[in-house]
Amino acid sequence: MSIQAFLTRRYLRSQFKPPAGKRVSVEEARQGMARMSRWPMPLPKGIHLKSLPADPAAGLSPAEWLSVEAPQRTVLYFHGGGYFSCGLDTHRPVVAAISRRAQARVLSVDYRLAPEHPCPAAVEDALAWYRDVLSDTAAAQIVLAGDSAGGGLVMACLQAAQQQGLPMPAGAVLFSPWVDLAAAGESVQTNAHTDVMFNPENLADAAQFYLGGRNPRDPVASPLYGDMAGLPPLLIFASQSEILLSDATRLHDQALAAGVSSQLVLQSNLPHVWPIMVMLPEAKASLRQVAAFMRERVPAR
Repeated sequence: MSIQAFLTRRYLRSQFKPPAGKRVSVEEARQGMARMSRWPMPLPKGIHLKSLPADPAAGLSPAEWLSVEAPQRTVLYFHGGGYFSCGLDTHRPVVAAISRRAQARVLSVDYRLAPEHPCPAAVEDALAWYRDVLSDTAAAQIVLAGDSAGGGLVMACLQAAQQQGLPMPAGAVLFSPWVDLAAAGESVQTNAHTDVMFNPENLADAAQFYLGGRNPRDPVASPLYGDMAGLPPLLIFASQSEILLSDATRLHDQALAAGVSSQLVLQSNLPHVWPIMVMLPEAKASLRQVAAFMRERVPAR
């Protein structure tokens, strides 16, 4: 573990992880994320940004493209945040890093958030953008990616797309995916102390915001319970210290059982979704793996 990762863990445990028993406040969480992104990192040299306003007539939420000059592949990125916080600004650094390392144009989607817009609003927004990108880009040129709730959204989008007869993309990358809102994985309890960001009750609160009364085992909200057959190759990252570890390991196992190619990358003593913390040496190494996977799945034209 690098000194940067050590200090990040210390900071997250002391400043981010709620005290045991404290319930999640949507307003406080959003204000905290806004403060953290108040001084944005500059875009890497050579990365261009194009903002896309919402298009209600087409069913499209706001989004933005980040791209290198001559992109060789297309990525759709869905941010995390428990389905109720974060957005384009909080995840711009990792989206830009993926664009640069994978020589890609990356569409970052600002899907509707709970509790104002509970499930399936986020899935509808993700699927609408996937359909829109397919209108001018072959599925074989596209990779989906996301972190935490965004990773779950990737899986829900893939399953919804398959149900509607849309072609599958070339692959999917998932950082600490949240795919089981029923919180049935054993690590939710066994890693409650080692996780430096969340307690089990935080998952329960976020799930309640997003579900809006829906069954937590409904595959639209919890794609772990959906059909995996026919999905594209997966690259899954998770920390052995986080409470969502079992989401990643069970997803990997079920994908393999369904005949889906899946690679699971486990690291010890790192925070939830560490690859999006782009200044960490461990994040840079993980993003190199991501870029290699994307280049393998979508060779340069």
